[in-house]
Amino acid sequence: MSKRCFKVQDLKHPSQKKTHTMTSQKLGFLSSVLCKWHAQATVIGKSLLPVLLLIRFVILGAAVQTVWLNDEGKFQCNTQRPGCEVTCFDAVTPLSLPRLWTLQLVLVLAPGLVFLCYLIHLTNQETQVQRGNDEVKGHTLSVYRACMAFVIVVEVGCSAAQWCLYGFELSTDFSCGRSPCPMRVDCFLSHAWEKTVFLRIMFTASSVSILLNVVEAVCMLRAKLRRTDGGETLQSGSQVEESFLSRLLALWHSHAGFLGKTVLPVLQLVRIVLVGAAVQPVWSNNYFVCNTLQPGCSSPGYNAVFPFSVHRYWTLQVVFVLAPGLIYFSYLVHLLVTQKQSETGTVIKRQSLWAYLGFLSAVVLLEVGFAVGQCLKFGLFLPPMFNVAVSPCPHTVDCFLPQPNEKSVFMFIMLVLACLSGLLTLVEMCMVLKTKKPWKKHEDNRENSIPCTEMMSNDKEEGDA
Repeated sequence: MSKRCFKVQDLKHPSQKKTHTMTSQKLGFLSSVLCKWHAQATVIGKSLLPVLLLIRFVILGAAVQTVWLNDEGKFQCNTQRPGCEVTCFDAVTPLSLPRLWTLQLVLVLAPGLVFLCYLIHLTNQETQVQRGNDEVKGHTLSVYRACMAFVIVVEVGCSAAQWCLYGFELSTDFSCGRSPCPMRVDCFLSHAWEKTVFLRIMFTASSVSILLNVVEAVCMLRAKLRRTDGGETLQSGSQVEESFLSRLLALWHSHAGFLGKTVLPVLQLVRIVLVGAAVQPVWSNNYFVCNTLQPGCSSPGYNAVFPFSVHRYWTLQVVFVLAPGLIYFSYLVHLLVTQKQSETGTVIKRQSLWAYLGFLSAVVLLEVGFAVGQCLKFGLFLPPMFNVAVSPCPHTVDCFLPQPNEKSVFMFIMLVLACLSGLLTLVEMCMVLKTKKPWKKHEDNRENSIPCTEMMSNDKEEGDA
């Protein structure tokens, strides 16, 4: 363990305790979090894996996206039958590679953010007990190993999906015989060789990431065998500077459970990234290709089928779900800034507890409402063809939606994320109600005191002296 962060004591074998001498110093809040991360990870987790992930993000944003820019518009088939190119392009690219890689990198990044939130939770606990001889029990090694296991599963799964869909090479020409093509036609993909190069680069990067994570997991397993099974007792060896941010986190963490501190914030961040980086490009081509020569038929047909765009529906969903959390944090800032000296920590904590329960209740209702609305209005999957009979179409015509398979995949992903967010938020609310019991008004003041109140009392005593 690091000598500058905290000391680790074995809980199961007291006779074999190892106490590390630490230098007493004052660390910033973020410095203490970074110190704990370095105490768990090896040189692979500290340097190689973050740099590799950064390189993959840069390649995806700066190079890959430009190669696949307007890919559907450059896809051509040797036929003039309306709707043939749309259905053939969907057969060739059932899931766009840039969006598959975006989903992969977001899922790979999510466990690291969960582990970071857990370290912030431990640092906040150390800040609360640093004035006494209390100890904080943590399971940083177990959480770190679980995050690495999740990363390995995601990398293997996405690499297998990439290999099943595209293999290791993209061909320039394809033979397509899907409806409404009159016969089997030849279609041509642009920049096939350049796309093959990036396909192999990203596959190689995934393979290297899997290898490094496996090596990191093996090193962590050996470290666990050298230690004991069970938790770690963390006792602050360096005082953590108590800034306004740490006070705000202390007030939030005094009510939130493990899900509210770690999983739920990362889940919302994943949804924001997916809506902006993956979902928006899929729905950028909002149009129909209708099997008619009547001008102006496709636009009214699309408006009749989709009176409200799906990706804008998800944008509203994410905004409305984030709004209660922003209101809750604004209320916490108000409590910390405007609290009166006569108010006790119990009063402030009870006020913020009811605000937190209101925030969780609003999120559950919004998630359920938007999920039910999506199922009722758009369904679970999108068909490739719609029968449209609106003016100025001369009769009922067949209209074809571009990339229906890919859009259906993201519809399913966003619905699963909404249901998961609502379920986890409901579990978090039940756990808070079970542990905090807000209906009990008479509680031990010492038990409910918060660090920010103690700090203000100490500042007042120093001023009087």
